[in-house]
Amino acid sequence: MLLFLILAGLISGGAALLILLGAARAGRTAMAGDPTLEVYRRQLSEIDEMAERGLLGEAERKAARAEAARRLLGEAGRAGEGGPALPPKAARRVVLAVAVAAPILALVAYLMTGAPGLPDMPYQARLKSWKMVASTDPGRLTLPQMAAVLSSDVKNKPNDPQPLYYLGIVERAEGDLPSAIQHLEASADLNPSDSRVWGALGAALVEQDQGRVGAAAADALRRALVLDPTAVQPRYFLARAEIAAGHAAAGLQDWRALLASLPAQDPRRAVLQAEIDQVARTGQLDQLEAPGENGQSSESGEESDFIRSMVARQAAQLQAHPDDPAGWARLIRAYGVLHQADRQKAAIAEVERLFRDRPDDLKTALQGRGAPAPAPVPPG
Repeated sequence: MLLFLILAGLISGGAALLILLGAARAGRTAMAGDPTLEVYRRQLSEIDEMAERGLLGEAERKAARAEAARRLLGEAGRAGEGGPALPPKAARRVVLAVAVAAPILALVAYLMTGAPGLPDMPYQARLKSWKMVASTDPGRLTLPQMAAVLSSDVKNKPNDPQPLYYLGIVERAEGDLPSAIQHLEASADLNPSDSRVWGALGAALVEQDQGRVGAAAADALRRALVLDPTAVQPRYFLARAEIAAGHAAAGLQDWRALLASLPAQDPRRAVLQAEIDQVARTGQLDQLEAPGENGQSSESGEESDFIRSMVARQAAQLQAHPDDPAGWARLIRAYGVLHQADRQKAAIAEVERLFRDRPDDLKTALQGRGAPAPAPVPPG
C-alpha cells in the first residue's frame, strides 16, 4: 500500500509539473512578441539610413516612413486583439494551486471512502464466505457465486451426486450447456435411480439441440418416466417428440392426458392448452412464446425456486452496478431458462439503453438472448 501511495504521488506530481511547464512556455512565447512587428521596425530604421546616405529625398523619406508606420500600427493592433498575452501572476498562482491541490484532495477522498489498510480478499476467502451464505440463505448468491460453491463441493465430494446435479442446474441457467450436461450425466451415473436427474438431463439435451428431442434426450426422458410415471417434464417432451415424428394423434393424446392431470388453477395449463390447439389445428408444432412472470421453468418446483432466488439476487446486483455486460448476458439467459419472457424483454430493453453507444458491450450483453431454449414446458 505504501508503494502504491508513493507511485500515485509521483504520477500526480509529474502531471502538476507538466501543467506548470506548459503555463511557463506560454508566458515565454507571449514575452517574445510578434516577429512581424520587428520587421516593420527595421524597415523604419532602413528608411532613415537610406535618407542619410542621400538615396532618398525628403519627400520620399516621409512617404515611405508614413507607409511603414501605418503598417506597423495596423499589425500591432491585430497582435493586441488576438495574439498571446503574458499570463498575470495571479493566474499562474491559480494554476500552481490547482496542480498541488488536486492530488491532495484525491488522497483525502480515498482515505475517507476507501480502505487503504485492507488487502484484497483472496478467492478462497470469498469462496468461504459464499459457502456460509449458501448454507443459510442461498438466494443471496448470484448464479456465478453458487456455481463456484457447487464446483468446490464437487471437487471435495466427487462421489456425491447432489452437488453435481445442482451444479448442472445452475450451469444450464447460466447458459453453459456442455458443462451442465456433463455434470448431470455424472450425477446420473452415481445415482441412476433419481428421476429428477434424468429429467433435467433430458431437458438440457433438448435445449442443446434447439428444441429437438434427439435419441440421447429421449433415452434420458424415458428413464425418468420409468422411475416416476407422474413426472410432467418427460411426459411433455416425449409427447412432443411423437408429434415431431409425424404421430400427431398419439402425441396429442398424451398431451391431453397430461393436461387433465394438472390442477385447475395451475397457470401452466394455458400454455399446454395453446400448444394442443395449435397442433390440432395445423398438425404441426409451433414455437410458442414462453409465459411471463407467472410461467414456470422446466425444473421441478424446488429447483425452480432455487434458481429464481439467485436470479433475483443477480438482477438486484445489476440494478446497483449496471455496467456489467457479461452479467446482463447471464441474467437474460436465466430469464429464458425460467421462461420469464416479460422480464427477459425488460432486461433486453435496459441493456439496449445502457450500451447503445458501446456496440461491443451491447453485443456481449445480448448473447444471452441468442441462447436456444425449448418451448415452454410444465415442470415435473
